[in-house]
Amino acid sequence: MPTSNGRAPQPCIHKALLYINDTDLFLDEADKAVEVMQAAFQEADVDLKDEIIFLLGTLDQPEICMWLHAILADPAQTQSTRRNAALQLSVTAAALESPDELRAILLADINHPDSVVRRLAILALGWEGNQQSATEIARLTTDTDASVRQAATAALSHIAQEPLDQHAKEG
Repeated sequence: MPTSNGRAPQPCIHKALLYINDTDLFLDEADKAVEVMQAAFQEADVDLKDEIIFLLGTLDQPEICMWLHAILADPAQTQSTRRNAALQLSVTAAALESPDELRAILLADINHPDSVVRRLAILALGWEGNQQSATEIARLTTDTDASVRQAATAALSHIAQEPLDQHAKEG
């Protein structure tokens, strides 16, 4: 099966496709699979990159979060790939036992001079129950960039969802 450039896929691409199509195999070989998937990411087209991001994000590992963060911050990646890394990072971070290190990195990113990095960091910080970041995110509702303001508002809404749901159950 040729890739979008007409060449035969690299062995790591072929193996990545096997993992994507057989999640049991992926989970059985998780340690090896992570290395293969990250190598394949470098050669992959945009669609395969997104599938790799979403599959690796299911592992809920701090190392995967740092890898996703690197994609989020990489201007060489497409906007959609960076956004998908931020979205997956938000989901994966919420499942971490201790997301403190990641939270600190993302909070530093919300002060980045590049508005795209700020917006994506806010998106990544918007995991349900991440009240520790709410004050810093709220500060960005007055950012000079409209997309950053919008991301901050959406993130605050998502962060507040858990307490609102709990209140509704008690009410």
